[in-house]
Amino acid sequence: MPVSHAQAKVSSLLEMIAGIADPRDPRGVRHPLVAVLGVAVLVTLAGAANYREMGSTAADLPQRLLDLLRCRRHPVSGRCLPPSAATLRRVLIEVDADALDAAVGAWLRRHAACHAQGWTIALDGKDLNGSWNADGRLVLFSAMTHRRDGQDAIVLGQVAVPAGTTETTQVRTLLEAMELDLTGALVTADAAHTCAETARYLVEEANADYLLAVKGNRSSLYAAAVTAARDLIAGDPHHVITERGHGRINRWATWAATIDEDLGLPHAARLAVIRRDVADLAGSPRSKEVVIMITSRAHLSAAEISAHTRTHWGIENLEHRSRDTVWLEDDHQAYLGHGPRVLATLRNLALGLFSIHGISKIKETVQAIGRNPLRALPLITQSHIEPSAVRL
Repeated sequence: MPVSHAQAKVSSLLEMIAGIADPRDPRGVRHPLVAVLGVAVLVTLAGAANYREMGSTAADLPQRLLDLLRCRRHPVSGRCLPPSAATLRRVLIEVDADALDAAVGAWLRRHAACHAQGWTIALDGKDLNGSWNADGRLVLFSAMTHRRDGQDAIVLGQVAVPAGTTETTQVRTLLEAMELDLTGALVTADAAHTCAETARYLVEEANADYLLAVKGNRSSLYAAAVTAARDLIAGDPHHVITERGHGRINRWATWAATIDEDLGLPHAARLAVIRRDVADLAGSPRSKEVVIMITSRAHLSAAEISAHTRTHWGIENLEHRSRDTVWLEDDHQAYLGHGPRVLATLRNLALGLFSIHGISKIKETVQAIGRNPLRALPLITQSHIEPSAVRL
């Protein structure tokens, strides 16, 4: 059968997963693995949050999409047949999660934009609260690129944190698995990763820079940073930004200075203090938060440190919030086999597709595709589209 133009366009997405080993016994296999995983991607775009919903959504997919996703045909009627909920569940539980993570990450990296001055990458972990097994709760550690001034992000790579370890031990594993040239990159992370080993690895081996938060988990470093911060904030802030929205006024004030003494973190070059004041719309104070940041990039200004820090907070909230609110990830009690991790990877791919194509209204778009799955065609068949192409 000749390959259609649409099939040729979607081939890169399907070929990404075609090389993954099929975990099923070849005897009795009715649906090819590439079709099962392709359908899983599409029904995830349509908002299916569990195996039952995935099977129900797949059963309603139009023939055009099933043909595009290489589903098998009925020997008599010639109609394309979607995989059932039982087939989807069995495959997603048994498929090699490491291989799928690697394939999805590599495909997204090929489509992710890199800033002219290099990558800016946020490291962040997520507990899958409903996914417990004999080893405990599943924790996924991912690297996300900062894109479009923090409006969205693409997951460049993801690994599962082994039982008995923490995210901090997986920085090298994650970044090296991505096989990405990090020369000149800026890596941002929360205070859990603020340690000498990570700082040395990023600067000396990855040829990157870091921007790390400093908190009380590193007591000696925190004490030295607080002492330096007291002198720094005695003067006026070097950068101030105010935003109104969601019924409040946010004001971020940032001070930054060169580090003249050894604070105990290798390659530390600049220290910054960011204070966030929150007030109601009448101007009455509601809360105040202060964070200390340290970076190895000596030329970062107060404005740049503020922007990168706020972007980091924004994109970690974006990924977590979308997976929890759109696909109800924390409410999903899946725990068998590789299912929870594979479902998370499919959601990362869906978010990546939205991000690549400039779609920021995630929930509205997912709901629109759920009402009419053909709206997903521009996402899986074109390299670049206008957000309006997926009409809500």
